[in-house]
Amino acid sequence: MGPSAPPLKSFSPAADERNVEPVLIVLPARAASADDIEPYLQTLVSLRATAPEAMVLVVDDRSQPQFAQMLEAAAAELDCAYVLQEDGEGTSAAFNVGLTAGSGHGMDVCLVHSGLVFEQAGWLDRLRARTGTDDTPAAIAGGAVIEPTGLIRQAGYFFSLFRRQWSTRLARVPEALLDEHAALLCPVSSEVQLVRREWIDRTGVYDELLDGPYAALDYCLRVAADGGQVVFEPSVRARALVLGEGEPDYELPDARRLRFKHEGVSFQRWAPEVI
Repeated sequence: MGPSAPPLKSFSPAADERNVEPVLIVLPARAASADDIEPYLQTLVSLRATAPEAMVLVVDDRSQPQFAQMLEAAAAELDCAYVLQEDGEGTSAAFNVGLTAGSGHGMDVCLVHSGLVFEQAGWLDRLRARTGTDDTPAAIAGGAVIEPTGLIRQAGYFFSLFRRQWSTRLARVPEALLDEHAALLCPVSSEVQLVRREWIDRTGVYDELLDGPYAALDYCLRVAADGGQVVFEPSVRARALVLGEGEPDYELPDARRLRFKHEGVSFQRWAPEVI
């Protein structure tokens, strides 16, 4: 069975006092039709309402020109920055634009996917206040995504020693379970993922040859290998506007690339205990 990790302290509002520098929230965007615009707008409105102290950067991953103009106008209306991605392609490359910008300006970076909304303020402060087992700020902190049905899409990832695959934690179980859930050391999704600036400097950015869950897993594993702690914070929850799939697909080429990159590394620390 997997080894027991030292306990993580509960979130304390007093810890917010250490968070004096602004955070850069990065929202990748790609619009191929007018219908693609609405989820981005709802996410942007949610971010401005619940994290007004943060800077928001929309990274447009080569939307169709007419829709790119709409995204840029919406970003400007909501006092968000907008940049058209010119180097690379895909969500990981878009994230890297934001990670590089944040690091260059001495800022922590929070990655957020479109189509998610936050209902209450304070979620960003709780991510920034999240510490590891040594009571120092977690290198990476992530939150859960709740489906429109009220079930959990993902609450981080675990490695199955039986199936030899990565899976989402608490998938398709009621949100209420998170109310009794403690913070946990585990890889977290890029759907809601805060990365400390010093760990961007130390570990670098996302692998642009990977995307989706495997890109997030790779980044968390690399940070952990460099000595950083990656923590899931159950009090941070984003609500999805539409149903989505959070489970990593082990048949994708990205799954093989992840195994190749981390060949010889034991994932037992990320496996749940079996009693």
